[in-house]
Amino acid sequence: MDSGVIILILALGGTNFLIRFLPAAFLNKITLPKVVEEWLSYVPVATMAALVVPEIFHGNGQVIYFSLQNFNLLSALPTIFVAAKTKNLGYTLGVGIGTMALLNMFAR
Repeated sequence: MDSGVIILILALGGTNFLIRFLPAAFLNKITLPKVVEEWLSYVPVATMAALVVPEIFHGNGQVIYFSLQNFNLLSALPTIFVAAKTKNLGYTLGVGIGTMALLNMFAR
């Protein structure tokens, strides 16, 4: 491998680390106002929703795809219900994986 590529990989890795580490190190030293802490508590949920929701509704070349062939949507319904009721990641993953497996198994 070319030494320029290795230097580029190390430089990008170091930059990525600093971008993530410096704000965390800085914010660890100060006390944030309660409103900011509350606002930041929604960031993981909003990020997960932004990643998952498009995949649930996308399919068959369409942006919004409501159909019995949309297994992502069909498996999301019981999964969301279990997540809301139990608030248990293990049960939620189990229902999601199990529902998707059953849908794929009986679709053939």
